[in-house]
Amino acid sequence: MYRVIWINFYLAVLLSVIGGAIVLVKPDLIFPEIMQIYGPLARNLLIIVLYLLVFQLLLWAFCYRRSGYLEALIMGGALLIAALGIPFYSHVNGLPISLPLVLGMAYCGLSHLLYFAYAYLHFRDER
Repeated sequence: MYRVIWINFYLAVLLSVIGGAIVLVKPDLIFPEIMQIYGPLARNLLIIVLYLLVFQLLLWAFCYRRSGYLEALIMGGALLIAALGIPFYSHVNGLPISLPLVLGMAYCGLSHLLYFAYAYLHFRDER
């Protein structure tokens, strides 16, 4: 069971890093025509993606270096907050929402939280 959760966690990390980089390089894949129509409002969404990408890389490096699991809780919470915040931001500002982006963030956030919960229970029992 641990192996499946571990693999899912690293797939979620890989998806968030590659997906974030793709969205930053080619935003019209996720936000078609939004950059030309909405300009600064759409760039704010890209800044959120950039912050999440940088935080994911930093927290993953700390998690890998320390063999810890607390970083997964922090990143999972941040991804879920973003998955809930982006639809709200889009609704308030009248921006079209990208469902694949929100679903990807929610999947990655839940995967991180599942990894944290399992690792916490596993390492707590070892002590």
